[in-house]
Amino acid sequence: MLGIFGGSFDPPHFGHIKLALGLIEHFDFEQIRFIPCQLSPLKKTVRASAEHRWQMLNIVCHNHEKLIADDRELKRKTPSYTIDTLLELREEFGDQQSLVLIVGVDAFLSFCKWHRYAEILTLCHIILLRRPGYSLLEYPEESECEKEYYDSNKTDDFKNLANTSNGKIYLSDLDEIDVSSTKIRKTISEGQQPKYLLPGNVWNYIHRNKLYK
Repeated sequence: MLGIFGGSFDPPHFGHIKLALGLIEHFDFEQIRFIPCQLSPLKKTVRASAEHRWQMLNIVCHNHEKLIADDRELKRKTPSYTIDTLLELREEFGDQQSLVLIVGVDAFLSFCKWHRYAEILTLCHIILLRRPGYSLLEYPEESECEKEYYDSNKTDDFKNLANTSNGKIYLSDLDEIDVSSTKIRKTISEGQQPKYLLPGNVWNYIHRNKLYK
């Protein structure tokens, strides 16, 4: 199985790392690819440049053989649509490879706003990660589409993701990790060091380049 972990990574932190390593340990992923976005269709902006976010991700992945930094979306001048990335990966890895898109429950609650969302499961599976304060048992009214999509495609057996190439949604039972890039940026902007929230070498890079001040 090949995991696909997209996001702004502004900055990457222990939450990203521990979740990826936990998925590799519990579900035997061959690799997990961190794919930072260039222009997120649903986020107004990012704070650090594409180059800085790319360098920080390389620092994170350097010592982990199964964590891969993938810059394909940073090379695009168009918005970072997940469907385009999945089409590229499917072309590269073939029809038989199990591709698993890693999505937080918080992001999934707006899944039906994604570009060509209905086609995504024709190219991959989705594994949902629990997030503090968000629940699939308590959908907001505006997420009725997401509820129907999840109910129609969910599986309780992870082997269905490993043994097929696409088409299922699985809710992971990995522990929630309450760390966010927003919290880290706020901590730094207030003149404090975000201890225990991100690797020391990533913090050194942020400090050296005066990011998030």
